[in-house]
Amino acid sequence: MNIQVRNGTPDDFQEVMQIIHKARNSLIESGSPQWSDEDSPKEDEIKREIEKGNNYLLIIDELIIGTAIITDEEEQPYSTINYGEWDASEGKYATIHKFAIDPAIGGKGYGKLFLNLLLFGCKEKGISEIRIDTYPKNRAMQRVILSAGFVFKGIIHLPFPNGERYAYQLFLE
Repeated sequence: MNIQVRNGTPDDFQEVMQIIHKARNSLIESGSPQWSDEDSPKEDEIKREIEKGNNYLLIIDELIIGTAIITDEEEQPYSTINYGEWDASEGKYATIHKFAIDPAIGGKGYGKLFLNLLLFGCKEKGISEIRIDTYPKNRAMQRVILSAGFVFKGIIHLPFPNGERYAYQLFLE
């Protein structure tokens, strides 16, 4: 088995969107409104993140099965956290967003593998703090996040309906 993580390119755009659409449909089928309306990843947004070099892909045997965005831009929703607080840091952090594994091959540990490989890449780049969030009903993603060592820190609110998110933090050593 050949496993690779690399940046997405414009040529990968259609495959990335297919994975996102499949993941979105899987979330809806499970009763979660995450990615169902205004918070659904938009094509222009994904194209922009690919162009900026923020999109990462999990490739198994030359097949793209996962996608995620990592950005180091400070994000307004993360400045206010309810029912908890962020651990003290130097202020600079990276955030993982739009994390998706093709549901057709889900349940085999690829989410955990992908997240751990992304964290390894962040550490190699000198990033010491990572934040991630997910919708409260997305239990599968919560398990993946916690299995990677993240700690639940509280609840943030994104600026759209059903914007409540469980927020997690991890310091890389």
